[in-house]
Amino acid sequence: MKRYISRFICYQNRPWVSLLLIFFTNCAYAGNVGYFFALDEDKVAFEAAAGAPIRAMNLVGGTVAFEYRVGAHRVVAAKMGSGCVNTAVTVARVLALNPVDRIISTGPAGGIGDEAGIGSWWRIGEVAAWQQGRAGEGGRVFPSESALRTVAWMPDDWPEGTWKQMPATKLVSGEVFVASGEKRGELARGFGAELVEMNAFGLLAAAEEGTPAKVLILRVVSDKADEKASEDFAAFLKSYDGTGGKMVAELVKAMPVGKDEPAAHDALRELINE
Repeated sequence: MKRYISRFICYQNRPWVSLLLIFFTNCAYAGNVGYFFALDEDKVAFEAAAGAPIRAMNLVGGTVAFEYRVGAHRVVAAKMGSGCVNTAVTVARVLALNPVDRIISTGPAGGIGDEAGIGSWWRIGEVAAWQQGRAGEGGRVFPSESALRTVAWMPDDWPEGTWKQMPATKLVSGEVFVASGEKRGELARGFGAELVEMNAFGLLAAAEEGTPAKVLILRVVSDKADEKASEDFAAFLKSYDGTGGKMVAELVKAMPVGKDEPAAHDALRELINE
């Protein structure tokens, strides 16, 4: 606030500039993006491409979020944590104080379908909470009606990029790390999904409560969710270079600025960014 008071004094001979600065301080960016990641490597790669955060926000319960300026856009990022419950809590805390109009998420997933090879990237179209519902005979799970979420992804809502060429799939999401060939097969057959992970359902549940944001969920296969899953996941982390974070930075940079947005006016944006 002190910075803007001093700027008001500096611009006292141009009162219209002072008024605009005060009015647009918190709304001069074209888009407000929430970025929720699972891997620290993605945060490192995002910052390498987009720049360091302008501040860290210590939220209730120990949640930490980071604010960035990426071109004309504002990005608030946070690590989701392990499990759908932790993810939902984190996302809800961040969005309560930082409303956004777009949400992007990156993270690993176990491949349970025939096409999901380690290292392949997928765009998530549907998410099922595989631990919600009723377990019947033979281990079969009958999901509850509220256990399925559709990701309202529209290609025209997002700039061009490699994410548009990613195959879309259904993903099952829960609280446990699946490392069983038997469970892997059961989930694949029961849900018709290619992937399993521990974040997406919690992310969508919290996002639906707090914002009408457009959502893009991208997942990379880190293991095959079988008896070798822990070993494969460790090997994946050793070689992973933060591709997801770099993709998100490029995506945000490519987002258009509406002509009616204050950030569309270069001169005003330069004044605000000084």
